Amino acid sequence: MTAINPAPWREALAAIHDPQLTAVLTVQCDLAWLRPAAATLRDEVDEALAALAMTRRNIRIDRLMLHNLPAISDLPREELAALNAAHADWLYRLAVVGVLLPEATRPRVHRLIVGGGQRSVEAVDGIELQTDGTWPDPGAAAAALGIVRRAGATTPLTGYDIDMDGPFGDADPSVYL
Repeated sequence: MTAINPAPWREALAAIHDPQLTAVLTVQCDLAWLRPAAATLRDEVDEALAALAMTRRNIRIDRLMLHNLPAISDLPREELAALNAAHADWLYRLAVVGVLLPEATRPRVHRLIVGGGQRSVEAVDGIELQTDGTWPDPGAAAAALGIVRRAGATTPLTGYDIDMDGPFGDADPSVYL
């Protein structure tokens, strides 16, 4: 597990206001994103991308993150429970934001499916900003998009992944019509 260097992420977030921006691709599959030290940066990224989706509807936003945690047998049970709880909370928050945005503009969250005994993932964390149809690091973008496009490698995060019914709701969605 590695520590996340916030500098490139913050530089990229500052550049998302470029009028020539056409797409954003983030890969956030390192377990460090689930640790308390990364919470502030994780929230900055989430908020910036949600704001971008609300204000610039013509920009495609793709996010690659974990569907489930890789096999980690050397962690204390409490630490593993904390990582799983942080992961569930993060996905829940992203799903809620996605439900609140129009379908055409919401960030596409692709959850990388990790095999049962798999200890690491093939994705390299980073953020890429496509300007006028050109990625600054075409290799990194192609690698991440290759995972996204590979059948069975990811599953989308949707509003169906969250319980929006609430304590007084009805499981039948027609009550909201």
